[in-house]
Amino acid sequence: PITAAGLICRNAEPEFRRRLAQELAQIEAHVERALFYARAESLEKDFILRESNLSDIVSQAVGQHRTLLIQSGVRVETEDLEQTVFTDGKWAAFILGQLLQNAARYRGNQPLVTLSGRQLGRQVQLNGRARGGSTGMGLYLCKKLADCLDIGLRVASEVNEGTSVTLTFPSRENLTKV
Repeated sequence: PITAAGLICRNAEPEFRRRLAQELAQIEAHVERALFYARAESLEKDFILRESNLSDIVSQAVGQHRTLLIQSGVRVETEDLEQTVFTDGKWAAFILGQLLQNAARYRGNQPLVTLSGRQLGRQVQLNGRARGGSTGMGLYLCKKLADCLDIGLRVASEVNEGTSVTLTFPSRENLTKV
């Protein structure tokens, strides 16, 4: 029904289409969270930990939330994402998607999200910086899932400066859930 409504929306007038697309994006986000809760009791059965390209994970998350980001006026910049991480790419993209949704919803006057990768010994960090924004409702989901995937999640926020989120992916040697 969400996809069908999106297709119907394409023929609507631009202002109505924009507003309906925003509402559909919110419905889709709620459905995504509901599905996460439904699987929460057996998350470890749904993981496939393997080498993943950080750039692919970021592309997937940004692509899934492109409409919300564009309509919210949030610009995403990336740097140094050609890194290999050891994780479940689908769930890592879910975490990043939740953070992007928050950046779009709680954006400030100069909405910009910068995503950058950084090698840290055998681990890789993905640093996100949202200027003028804050992290909110989806953070609980992100933390719970990050813990299951052995991904370190750190959030720092400064009033009028924005929010910085760091995801630290485990090295292959440190994976505990193989």
